[in-house]
Amino acid sequence: MQGGRPSDRMISPIGSFSATMRPILLLFAVSIVLTGCSALMINEQDVFYPKPSVTPQSFDLEGVTLSDRSITVADSVDVNAWHLTQDDARATVLFFGGNGFYLVQSRSYLRALTRPPVDALLWDYRGYGRSDGDPGVETFRRDALAVYDYLVEDGGVPPEQIVVWGHSLGSFLATHVATQRSVGGVVLENPATNVDDWVDHLFPWYVRLFLGVDVDPSLRQDNNLERVRDLSVPMLIVGGAADNVTDAAMARRLHEAAGSPHKQLVVVEEGEHNGLHDHPEVQSAYRTLVQRITDVYAPVTDTTAGAAVQDDPS
Repeated sequence: MQGGRPSDRMISPIGSFSATMRPILLLFAVSIVLTGCSALMINEQDVFYPKPSVTPQSFDLEGVTLSDRSITVADSVDVNAWHLTQDDARATVLFFGGNGFYLVQSRSYLRALTRPPVDALLWDYRGYGRSDGDPGVETFRRDALAVYDYLVEDGGVPPEQIVVWGHSLGSFLATHVATQRSVGGVVLENPATNVDDWVDHLFPWYVRLFLGVDVDPSLRQDNNLERVRDLSVPMLIVGGAADNVTDAAMARRLHEAAGSPHKQLVVVEEGEHNGLHDHPEVQSAYRTLVQRITDVYAPVTDTTAGAAVQDDPS
């Protein structure tokens, strides 16, 4: 699921190709068909993928406190999580990264998610980083619900103040949680409609002429297109016009299908598969979604009766 790079142990047919490898694969396929190709150039930028790391000890966002947590999820496995809090927070973002997401490489997300006055919980999937266990599709789904339950039951966060945010493969976990639990809002960043559509995008027909692609049946259960139809909470869907991993057309289809009366689509021109969370247009839309949620559930003072009353969320 990652932050961008579909090199996922969770999805084998997709996971063996990164965002960089897809164009290389297509070039290779074309070279088979058009035998005139004589060489394939791989540049330095295709080899290196630097990411600055961060640890709880080096975390230094002003006004934000990071607490290192161990959360027990399915099968008594413990996963490592970072809980970011700030004094004026009125909502909490539960983040589901992509297949290559690691907490130690999440510096940009730590800042972007907490730029509005919200708390955030980010975590390493089982088998990633300091989290125990082995990755698996069904256990990831159960783990996602367990982390949500931890926020509500142990963290005391009201469900209506939780925003689930999923990037790439993490979008499937975000919609899974949103359809199984109560949430205040949903953000889908570089999402896919479903696994079959994703495979069709990653491996066009002319590649599949030479390369067989089999999708594990358990993966076909993940269908964002079906899930968003049942969601009525505020929703932000983000795509990149230059994203060659999850086509922006899938983001548009999800936005069109979404059942929410308060939905927004942001397609970043020249935006790729990573880094959209920090784009000014995305940040503005994110603030709007958070504001909508906090306005609905903010206590309002009844000056005539001298009592605090709650807005009707309907």
